[in-house]
Amino acid sequence: GGLRTTTRSSGRQAGFTMLELAVAITVFVLGALAYAQTMISLERAQVRTREAGRATQAARAVLERIHAEAFPEAFRRYNGEVADDPGGAGTAPGNHFAVDGLSARPGDVDGLAGEVIFPTPPNQPGRLSEAVVDPALGMPRDLNGDGGVNAAENYATDYRILPVRVRIAWTGVAGPGLVEINTMLGNW
Repeated sequence: GGLRTTTRSSGRQAGFTMLELAVAITVFVLGALAYAQTMISLERAQVRTREAGRATQAARAVLERIHAEAFPEAFRRYNGEVADDPGGAGTAPGNHFAVDGLSARPGDVDGLAGEVIFPTPPNQPGRLSEAVVDPALGMPRDLNGDGGVNAAENYATDYRILPVRVRIAWTGVAGPGLVEINTMLGNW
């Protein structure tokens, strides 16, 4: 008269099989790698943002120094011609400058990341020209206010508008970077 109970074995034991364990470890490793890659990308983005901020701040500082100059001398003090410096040859800051914390790109001739660019004809850094074609600087344009664009004149000492570009090109931890500020300075 007693009841008998039987249990059948399903052939499966409690716990993980080796295959399940391998799949779980693979999924975990892939997730960890994706997380690490995301963190590396975020760090690079932060570095690039800091470098670009440093470059932008340096470009603005140079523009402020140019703007603080006696307007008729600004071009001659910041162009690439040493012989026309207002205080005598080699006394002006010139058109190249260093930027703290940023290295010039490989192959940069002067090894300085910053450069001041005016509308000058090729190989004539001391000649300010109304006829230079540079759409970003709004050129060609009447620089002295006489109502016309004259390609033959040098406006190095006779300008009322001074188009200027400050460019900073560097190679940093996050790779190459470039910041350019284009503006017009005026003396009306």
